[in-house]
Amino acid sequence: MKKHSTTMTKAVVVGSLILTCSLLFMASGCSTRSDEAAAIKIGESLKKMQYEIQVADIGTTVEDRIKKQEEFKPFLTEQGYIVFTANRQSEIATGYALNNNLNIKVKQIEFENMKQDNMEKDTFSFRYSIDLELSPSELTSSKGTSVVTHTGHMSVVKQDNEWKILKDLDNGFIADE
Repeated sequence: MKKHSTTMTKAVVVGSLILTCSLLFMASGCSTRSDEAAAIKIGESLKKMQYEIQVADIGTTVEDRIKKQEEFKPFLTEQGYIVFTANRQSEIATGYALNNNLNIKVKQIEFENMKQDNMEKDTFSFRYSIDLELSPSELTSSKGTSVVTHTGHMSVVKQDNEWKILKDLDNGFIADE
């Protein structure tokens, strides 16, 4: 009877091990999906901050522009912030809106995970597409609205347990349309 009990114990241990491994494998898959969703969310937040513009709310002083530029810091790595500001990404859309008396609103953002084999852990590479609605501000008599599509590429990394944007490469701007 003792031999039967030992065999049964081994079967329970092996079964438990298989169940545990299966659960861990499934949990890691769920974790990857939730990490991807969190990385996309930070990308969407940055792009909305960059492109949701009301002409009446644009500050005109250098201090206003510096303050606005600093609002992007929480979304970017230190290196990402340096490049973002050096390329004036926080100012280009605002300048376009101001010069043309157009409000800009994000209609839709889509991210596509590039899933490259050589990607490091806790890193995502996305292509994105943004539909921007351009509408006349209250400072103009123009009535028509239009929608333009803007595309780009973004790299998002986990840094100190938070998702941050390392790189945001816009493919042109609405002024180029």
